[in-house]
Amino acid sequence: MNRRIWLWAVLLAVPTTVAGMLFANSQSQSYTCPLTGEQLPCEKCCPLNKQQDQKVGYTCPVTGEQLPCENCCPLNQKK
Repeated sequence: MNRRIWLWAVLLAVPTTVAGMLFANSQSQSYTCPLTGEQLPCEKCCPLNKQQDQKVGYTCPVTGEQLPCENCCPLNQKK
């Protein structure tokens, strides 16, 4: 009886762990800009999505550039 419980626990834990790892990996992927083909941290960083009337909201402390979001700054990008 004890082996059967362990067997079911393993059979349920393995797919759950794999699904969790796949979900975490899909959330960490970056955005591919269709204009330049670059891997960017978010869609706001792509020149295609920048609007001229949109006020730029973040100043990067590393480069001093005006950026559309804080993820566009090299300091805040996750590797």
